[in-house]
Amino acid sequence: MKRYAALFCYLSFLPINAQVQKAITDSGKEVVLFDDKTWRFVHESDSAALETILTNATLYNRDPKATRAVNSSNLNVAVYHDPKKWSAVPNRLQNTEYMFVGPNHIFSTLTADKSRIPNLRIVKDVVLSNVRQAVDYFRLKESEYRTINGKKLLYLRYIANLKGLDFEYAGYYFINDSGFAMVVAYTMQKDFDKNFAEIENFLNGFTEVKYQSPPPPMPPPQH
Repeated sequence: MKRYAALFCYLSFLPINAQVQKAITDSGKEVVLFDDKTWRFVHESDSAALETILTNATLYNRDPKATRAVNSSNLNVAVYHDPKKWSAVPNRLQNTEYMFVGPNHIFSTLTADKSRIPNLRIVKDVVLSNVRQAVDYFRLKESEYRTINGKKLLYLRYIANLKGLDFEYAGYYFINDSGFAMVVAYTMQKDFDKNFAEIENFLNGFTEVKYQSPPPPMPPPQH
């Protein structure tokens, strides 16, 4: 699992300023207790969502307004986005190359790494394992294969609670012969649904780009 640790560098962006406690029920299940006296099971995802990856037949393409590209320096992928709505900031965390700031307190990260992962099923397993270890509460909502700009990707949507704060995430995960990449967007869980169209539109700007060899050197001048 350590070799895929870059899959979750983006968790460090989230604010943590509340407190939670954990407890074990009489039946042996772990629950998390919040400041407002409510409680939840730590991991309450539907078993079918955890075990199954559906296939979405819709063909997704980037928005024509997504005219600005941010290219990964680790892998031949890019994120096209609408520069009137989104701004990109280079990031210094290992493998997490860019952070994007969008409207209405939406954030996203682009992470790419040359680690080669055999298939997207393994990507899902690693993602879920790492998230559940890093957060206090986790619920997987969607898991499916999608075709984005002509490429097969894994789409995951889930809720994670960090120290009493609920965030919701949606992301695309991609692999090729050179490595893996992911673009993940998130905001406060209470604001996610009303911003979902913008989030999905942004994610659909993720694309594989063709590597272009540098041009040959210019011949010396003739005298």
